[in-house]
Amino acid sequence: MRAAVRAWGLKLCAKAPKWHSDTVSAIMVPEGFSGADVIDVAYRRYNLALGAGLARVAGKLFRIGHLGDLNELMLLGAIAGAEMAMRDVGIKVEPGTGVAAAAEHYRATAAPLAPRAAAPLSPDAQQQVPGKVTSPRARVRA
Repeated sequence: MRAAVRAWGLKLCAKAPKWHSDTVSAIMVPEGFSGADVIDVAYRRYNLALGAGLARVAGKLFRIGHLGDLNELMLLGAIAGAEMAMRDVGIKVEPGTGVAAAAEHYRATAAPLAPRAAAPLSPDAQQQVPGKVTSPRARVRA
């Protein structure tokens, strides 16, 4: 999520990394724009529920939650929706930059895949003798 925010050229509400949250990101909108407008457009146009800023930051940001039953691909969809809604209200973000930055971050930090075990040979393949047709299916085709 933080990679997307950097790619958009925006800032998180949390000023220092020690305040960054692994469950929600509060993204500041540029001066002259309303976070409430981003939230409204995201919901009405794209069926994406974003959170609002409260108290002193009301209207100055929107929040994207990233906790619970959620994976990286689902979050990429939320990032794309937020990006589209921001563009719809006039915030100058380059299309696809947040999604691309987050996707590359996820790829770079994903757990390595274990080597795939070779599939066991089928019974037909185990009994096959070169030059001799042993499979009932092979006899039909022969």
